Amino acid sequence: MKRFGNLFSSIVDTDNLLTAHLNARKGKSQYGEVQMVNRDPGYYIAEIQRMLISKTFTTSPYELKEIYEPKQRTIYKLPYYPDRIVQHAVMQVIQPIWDKIFIYDLYSAIPGKGLHAGSYRLRNFLKDVPNTQYCLKFDISKFYPSMNHDVLLSLIEKKIKCKDTLWLLEDVIRSTPGVPIGNYLSQYFGNIYMNEFDHWLKEDKGMRYYLRYCDDGVILHADKFLLQDLLIEIRDELKKLHLNLNPKTSIFPVDRCGVDFLGYRHYRRHTLLRKSSARNMIKRVNQIEVCGYKMDAKTVICSVMSMFGWLKHCNSYHLTSRYLTGNVRLCSIMERKSTEMGIVNPMRIL
Repeated sequence: MKRFGNLFSSIVDTDNLLTAHLNARKGKSQYGEVQMVNRDPGYYIAEIQRMLISKTFTTSPYELKEIYEPKQRTIYKLPYYPDRIVQHAVMQVIQPIWDKIFIYDLYSAIPGKGLHAGSYRLRNFLKDVPNTQYCLKFDISKFYPSMNHDVLLSLIEKKIKCKDTLWLLEDVIRSTPGVPIGNYLSQYFGNIYMNEFDHWLKEDKGMRYYLRYCDDGVILHADKFLLQDLLIEIRDELKKLHLNLNPKTSIFPVDRCGVDFLGYRHYRRHTLLRKSSARNMIKRVNQIEVCGYKMDAKTVICSVMSMFGWLKHCNSYHLTSRYLTGNVRLCSIMERKSTEMGIVNPMRIL
């Protein structure tokens, strides 16, 4: 297996750090630290470069935040300067190394993929392969907090031999127990952590119709008993990685209840929005109907267009017409808010 060296000079290169700042600041122009770096990027990029070369850089203390949607999680937040810029600079150099060796059906933190790409791939499996009667859907319990630092670093060392790069990655990895949800590098570390497991399923076990997004995986097969035996082996393989399956992991007939994955419920001939997502959408629409005229225009427009973004990828005619395009009060609010922002009402275009 080829190992890569001399990566650190690319990470600390001025152009790479500047590009990292430009990428990290997207959608965050209102942040004070972003505005600070924007005022004199040459100075701050040079300071980051100095910290990295002298090895005085260390990951900053995290700000912790509890969120409860869709379930309770602890989010770890780092300062924009220097941490987020540094993590983007690292990603820009190491990502091409692993992207080439990940399985095709990995959809988290991969350029050009994502939730909807994974959903469409599953639809193709269900539509074009009618003998996939059963689904093994697994979920890894507390995936990021359970990731073992030594195991992760050993996997990274199989592809990277640059000692300075390994020093920097180890500093980020060991900055907190497990791998923190919220770090820019965390989702990619998750891909590296599960890469050998993915190849084991695809190649050693011959699971052609397998795809994964973060800690969620789906395997389709015609033989229920084969999947039951495979589930035992999966538990054993995950134990080697210090991971355990969530109790909701199950094997079920595809044609009876569809496959609930990546926000949608997938059937062979149609795809619906997940019930919990539909309930949340309706709740949000009701909130906008009651308070929308008093709400910030950008918040209202972004919320409504986000709903359209989800619904356009599934069979959602009735949901869309009842709660969005056919909702007279919502259309009136969107008209008012669009006028406030000086833009064309996007619901007219739709």
